[in-house]
Amino acid sequence: MLFLVPVEFFYIDAVNSLIKNKKEPHRIFLYRGEPELYEESSCIPSIFRRKDLSDNVYYEKSLYNAIKQNKLSKGDNYLETAIEAQHGEFPSRLLDVSYNSLIALYFAVTPYYHKEVTAYDDKDGAVYVFYVDKLFSPSASNTVDNYDAIINKTTWLNQPIFAKTHKMIDHTKLNNRIIAQQGAFILFQGNDAERIPQYMFDRIEIPYSAKKTIREELVALFGLSKSFVFPEITNYVDDLSEKNKILITEDFSIDGEIESVFNTFSDELDYFSDFIVAFERKKHERDFYNAIQKMEMIINSYKSSFEVFIEMVERNSEINNELKRYSIDAQKDRIDIIREYNRLLTVFIEELKVEGIEISESLKF
Repeated sequence: MLFLVPVEFFYIDAVNSLIKNKKEPHRIFLYRGEPELYEESSCIPSIFRRKDLSDNVYYEKSLYNAIKQNKLSKGDNYLETAIEAQHGEFPSRLLDVSYNSLIALYFAVTPYYHKEVTAYDDKDGAVYVFYVDKLFSPSASNTVDNYDAIINKTTWLNQPIFAKTHKMIDHTKLNNRIIAQQGAFILFQGNDAERIPQYMFDRIEIPYSAKKTIREELVALFGLSKSFVFPEITNYVDDLSEKNKILITEDFSIDGEIESVFNTFSDELDYFSDFIVAFERKKHERDFYNAIQKMEMIINSYKSSFEVFIEMVERNSEINNELKRYSIDAQKDRIDIIREYNRLLTVFIEELKVEGIEISESLKF
C-alpha cells in the first residue's frame, strides 16, 4: 500500500527492487507511465488503439507521405517521419518509453496536457519497467530498412510470426520533447498489436490516492512539471559506451528476423518454465492450471504463426522471389524452422518433466 510520503521512499525502492532482480551484464532498463490501468490496451501504440490499419494496411505510408508533402516533418526516412509525427499527435506503431523512471512516474500520475491535471485522479496509474538486452539505433541502416519494410508491407515481414518481436529503438535528439523526456521507442512490427511478452516487463501500480502528492513532490524535488526545465545531459560518453554493448548492427534480413522470433520464443519458454514450477511448488493449484493454459495458448500461437508463414513460403511465388534476394532456400528454411521450433520445445518439455509436470507433445510440429 502506498502512503503519502516523499516519492523516493516507495517508488525508487520499488524500481530498485525490480531491476536488481533482473540485473545482467549489458542489460538496460526503460520505463513507461500510464495514468490508468488499461488492461486491454496498456502499452499498445496509438495506431493500434485507433484501429487505423484495420481498414487500410497502407494507412501509415499514405499518412507519412502526406506529412512530408506538407513539410510537417524534416525526417530523411519513414522512421524519422514517424517519430516526428507521433510527437505531433499523429498515430504511430511506436510506443513511447523513457530511460528516466521519474519521467514515467510523471506520466503515471499526470494525464496528457490536453486534459485537466486531475482528470485521472480517481484511477490507479502504472509504471511499466522494461528489461532490454538488444537495442537498435534510429539512425542505423538496419533499423531504417526494417521500418521501411514494415511501411511498404514487404511480403515476408508482413507475416504474423514477425509481429511477435518487439524492437527497442534508442534515444534520438530529433526534437525537444524526446530530449526532455529522455525518450526511446518500442517498435511493433505487425498489422495487429501483438502484446509485449510478460518476461520483458513488470508493472508498478500507483494508487490514485497518492497522485496529487506525487505530482507536488515531482515538482518540488525534481522540477518535473508540465513546463519543466529540460534536463542537461551528463555522462553522455559513458551512456553511449554502455548502449553500444547491446546495440544491434547486423543488416536487416529475413534470417535475422526469424532468429529474433526464436530468441523471443526461447525467452518466453524460459519465463513459463520458472513461472509454472513456482506455482507447482507453492501448491497454488488454480494459478498453476491457469499458467499451464496460458502457456499452451502462447505456444500454439507461435506454432500456428509458423505454419502460416511456412505455407505462404511454399505457395507464394512473390515471397520466393523476395527470399532469393536474401539468398534463402525456401525448402531448407522450412526444415530449419520446424527443427529449431521442435528443439526448443523438447528442451522445455524435458525441463518440466524433471519437475513432475507433463506437457502435451502435440504442441510440437
